[in-house]
Amino acid sequence: MVNQESWDKAYLAKFSQNERLYYFIGYLIWPFGLTIEAFRQWQKPWSKNAFWLFCIFFGFTFVIADEGGADSGRYALEFVEMAHSNLSFRSFLGWFYVVGSDYTDVVAPMIMFFLSRFTDNPTILFLVFGVISGFFYSRNTWYVLEKMEGKLSGIVLLYFLTFLFINPIWNINGIRFSLAAQLFLYGTLPYLLEGKKKALIWSAVSVLSHFTFIFPMAVVGLFHLLRNRTNLYLIFFIITSFIREIDLEWFQNVLSFLPQVIFVEISNYLNEGYAEYRRASDEELPWFITYASIGLRWAVYLLVFSTLSFGKHILRERPDLKTLLSFSLLFYGFANILSLVPSGDRFIIVANTFMIPYFILLMVEFPKIGDTIITKVLSVPLLLLFCLVQLRMGMAFFSIMTLIGNPVSAAFYTDPVPLIDQLKNLF
Repeated sequence: MVNQESWDKAYLAKFSQNERLYYFIGYLIWPFGLTIEAFRQWQKPWSKNAFWLFCIFFGFTFVIADEGGADSGRYALEFVEMAHSNLSFRSFLGWFYVVGSDYTDVVAPMIMFFLSRFTDNPTILFLVFGVISGFFYSRNTWYVLEKMEGKLSGIVLLYFLTFLFINPIWNINGIRFSLAAQLFLYGTLPYLLEGKKKALIWSAVSVLSHFTFIFPMAVVGLFHLLRNRTNLYLIFFIITSFIREIDLEWFQNVLSFLPQVIFVEISNYLNEGYAEYRRASDEELPWFITYASIGLRWAVYLLVFSTLSFGKHILRERPDLKTLLSFSLLFYGFANILSLVPSGDRFIIVANTFMIPYFILLMVEFPKIGDTIITKVLSVPLLLLFCLVQLRMGMAFFSIMTLIGNPVSAAFYTDPVPLIDQLKNLF
């Protein structure tokens, strides 16, 4: 009997090793295909690492914007300049948290500095961005998948795709905020659903990636004090939804207690000149981008009231979901206010990374909510529009090589033409 058990363990260990070998070979042949298989076999120990490897490959094949275009072009230019400079580490540290300096974020500049000591190739920079951001993106994705127990059927699949596209891997184009959002989710979601207070260390690290995450951390602190006051947060959520304008000078005065270096940096977002620039930029956006964001917000509002109407008994039985909903409502209320500040609408993205998992887990627990008119008829087209538009925007940052290539072919051949341009040339 003992020999039989030992043989079984040895066989399983060998089988597990073979599986790891097969997925690594699969990655070398076709990373995107391996990613599809990883989602199909989400429960396998190698699956989330396979997705992480694809994120790394995505960074390696990332299409960097031209100078003057998206943020990635600016990162690439700054990286090359840093690599060709004689900047010492001591001098570099002197740039941080100095009034008038742009270095109020730590993570991205540190990566760029240390990497620039070895190479001036921006492709390697975005490869490293893919390594770091992809790790937290893959872990957050699998955390939700495991909580769902892999129930990716029907309407839940659309909501899961929405979650994937809220802060997708191609957002390494603006690594500072997107990485901060992933870090914040990575630490806060386990705290809300499992009570893991130590995980909040990762939430706090998000401030080092983008200094504005002092605001999300303040919301976490407030929630920790008030706990689950769902009705109060719902009222706050509704009231802030009707606020259409905010006095930037008043908002600036409210924040005057912050350290001077942070206050000066925030003030750059609050001056009328920048506000006018943002309004002009928003007016130039294609209609589908504007309506996709509005559609997602409408879907969130509809689903909040739908779940509160039909899922109250689930919230009584699942205190973890009640906690997630309470925090999401509180955070969304503050995000509504911040969205009135130039560039502050990015916090709606962060709010949605909590709200959408709540809807997903509620529908897994109570499938009848997925059959309601609000969920099935009204939210589906809104979420479909959002996912399609996000994918369309992402096509500006990856090429056909990302989908059909592999690390070996990408090492010898780079394709700088975005997929969207390649598709346009076909028609």
